[in-house]
Amino acid sequence: MTRTTDLRPPRTSAAGQVSGRRAFEEILVELERAIVSSDLAAGDRLPPERELAARFNVSRTSVREALRVLEAFGLVRVRRGADNGATLLERPNNALAPLFRLHLALQHVSLENLVEFRTVIETWTADAAARLRLPDHLRDADEALRRTEEQEGLAPPAFLAGDIEFHLALARGAGNPFAPLVLEGSRSAIEKSMLDGVLRVRNWPSIRRRLIREHRAILNAVVAGEGSSAARLMRRHIGKFYAEYSASRPARGG
Repeated sequence: MTRTTDLRPPRTSAAGQVSGRRAFEEILVELERAIVSSDLAAGDRLPPERELAARFNVSRTSVREALRVLEAFGLVRVRRGADNGATLLERPNNALAPLFRLHLALQHVSLENLVEFRTVIETWTADAAARLRLPDHLRDADEALRRTEEQEGLAPPAFLAGDIEFHLALARGAGNPFAPLVLEGSRSAIEKSMLDGVLRVRNWPSIRRRLIREHRAILNAVVAGEGSSAARLMRRHIGKFYAEYSASRPARGG
């Protein structure tokens, strides 16, 4: 059962318009204030479009624009129809993934930047997971790894899907919810490029077997509570894979 939460209107100018920001931005600011102050929580339902428009003294178009932004961020589910309601999701989508992809596509960041960032995140998560040793997440990591171990002829797309599940399980095991968010976002930005690179290598079966061995060594270190060893193995694992991937990439302008 969701609850509808009151939102207080912002201060307006003498002309009755929301001052200092565009109308939809002011609505977003007010929603953020309500969340931070615990007036709004996951699962709560926002007032209908018509009510929000009257409360903020703005058009319903501005309300829809604000809701579209929240929907794009993966924070709300919007139901069209008579109620025109929006509900804050209890399990929001990862809005970081498209941001990482766009920054990479526009060359605001390089592949090397993302690999370095991922290495920093995942060496920390390996160490933290080893210190915490949370059973559920270790089991998830082991199950993801076993699926790749037991399917000898696993094609690259299926292997990469299992690979990210293994890495995400360890990230969740670090106990910080930001870790899997940023890992999934940064990894998804280069997923297609990774697949293209894997499909180009000539010795994929031997590389796949090596990656699986490395995964097992990392997980064994985590289970044993050897954080430094797990972090070192993770750093080597990521670095070697991307070195091979980079070597397989076609030269620019070629």
